Amino acid sequence: MGSGSNGISAAEYRAGPAAAMDVYLEQKVKPDGTVREYPTELLHLGRGFALVRFRMLRGGGPPDIPIAVPPGSVSLGYFWESRPYNLYRWRGPDGALLAHRFDAVADVVIGPERVNYRDLALDWWVLPGDVLLEEDREEFEALAAAGALSPRDRAAALAADREVHARYRHILDEAGRLEARYAPRRS
Repeated sequence: MGSGSNGISAAEYRAGPAAAMDVYLEQKVKPDGTVREYPTELLHLGRGFALVRFRMLRGGGPPDIPIAVPPGSVSLGYFWESRPYNLYRWRGPDGALLAHRFDAVADVVIGPERVNYRDLALDWWVLPGDVLLEEDREEFEALAAAGALSPRDRAAALAADREVHARYRHILDEAGRLEARYAPRRS
């Protein structure tokens, strides 16, 4: 989810501001088979779509991210079973938009208690000023060359690449509408 080592455990999440809420789990399977789990708050669960909020109490994020993430920031995670990508919309503690990140994914399964998916290594950031940055192309190519990604996985990642490059503004507009509907900011 982009929380990296600065995320919080499920116990910390339960003890924080969302103590009365159940934890909705985001479960990511990396190409090497390692599993990463992130406790989130479910904001909306629909047919083939989930919207979650991840509280970044300590700030930070994954290593080498292109933005500063202050403590108290949140990341909204958008997951679709029918799309080859997921999306994170990062906001600072004051609600200001920090950035967006897309991840190429496969096998997204959205359930009542968790969302599971496989990470396909390719990521894209959309920074303020409409700057689109790609990450991990070398890792993706190395995994593909080593046979660690199936032809189906490579095709899904390349489909995500095409969609993000061709439609990211449209997708971000859609995310804004979904956020306004399911996760309105309070003044």
